[in-house]
Amino acid sequence: MTVQAVHCSDLHLDRSFNIPDPQRAAARREDLNRNFVEIVDFAIHNHADLFLLAGDVFDRVRPSNDTAVLLTRKIRELKDHGIATFAIAGNHDIPKIGNYRHIALDTLSSAGLAQVFSRSDTIQTQTVQLDGQAVCISGKSYDARNEVGNPLKGQKVPLDGELNVLLLHASLRGLSVNPSAPEMAAQNPFFPDDVRRGLNYLALGHYHNFYEREHNGVKICNPGSIERITWAEMNETKGFAWVNIDRENTALEFIQLRTRDMRKQELRLESGQTGYLLNFVTAQLDGIADPELILRLSLSGQITIEEYQKLQMTELYRRMRGSFFHLIIDRVGLGIEGYGRVFLGRVDNPVEAFTKRLDVKMAMATTDDERQRLTQIRDLGIAYLGEAA
Repeated sequence: MTVQAVHCSDLHLDRSFNIPDPQRAAARREDLNRNFVEIVDFAIHNHADLFLLAGDVFDRVRPSNDTAVLLTRKIRELKDHGIATFAIAGNHDIPKIGNYRHIALDTLSSAGLAQVFSRSDTIQTQTVQLDGQAVCISGKSYDARNEVGNPLKGQKVPLDGELNVLLLHASLRGLSVNPSAPEMAAQNPFFPDDVRRGLNYLALGHYHNFYEREHNGVKICNPGSIERITWAEMNETKGFAWVNIDRENTALEFIQLRTRDMRKQELRLESGQTGYLLNFVTAQLDGIADPELILRLSLSGQITIEEYQKLQMTELYRRMRGSFFHLIIDRVGLGIEGYGRVFLGRVDNPVEAFTKRLDVKMAMATTDDERQRLTQIRDLGIAYLGEAA
């Protein structure tokens, strides 16, 4: 008999989107909350047997009380409707430095609302009876202490049920799978041959883009994030998986969610351009105005210092205040005559810059020893930089 499951991942609830306007920032977080509520309501309406949360439920280790309450309330609704919830922690849920005994997701287990497999060092398991058959659900949380390590190495995946499901927040290397952000491929990487034959469904999280594969007779799915989180995801469709888990043929349907539109627009400015530059740029933006759109406007070209002063960036932002949900003006490609390109993009703080650099190096590493060494360097660097901050 088929077991039906909703599988979602990378909710990133309580994310800070670096939007200065407090009301717009709250509305952006509500985009995530709305989609999570929609997923839960779908599970209830369609009488799912299982609800699978494959990591990065929260965007931060210590989520706000409001976000924690929302999660608890919706998982309680699932339990009240007889839907069993299983969850693992992702890299945003697990502290990278310091000792910890509990994570925020553990409150779901403590309240008896869900089974959280919060250990990162070993696979945990629970067998449940659904429609008269034993279903073995197992999971392993993200290993933040050994990010370049293979999470399945030395692990025996339990196959104790008539149907067997494994939750993992990790990077599948192979089967033509590529993440939106290339550096993610170095984080908890595993390989197709690590997938144990006999599993019916491998429920993944971590990559923000959806993919579905099959290997060794195992259906593999990563549903991706539930909203567009970064500019790398600007054109991606977001959603979750509705899965029919069966001994003979596990099948799934990707259910699309509403997402906020994001767009990049380029505008070239030239010295001596006809008209007043402020009015010119304003007119161009008015032509694509949409109060629900997140827009990144990239200015390029060459103008004089006098023309730039007349551009009046503060006034431009004021004029566009109600024209877009959020407007970012990127001047990195804009040159000033006699000075060259003088504008910088967003400058990472030292910890961010160091971490990004090491993540890229780890993604390019070709051996486990090299990745292990780079991980140690990164973790030590983050610790020292954090103490110095």
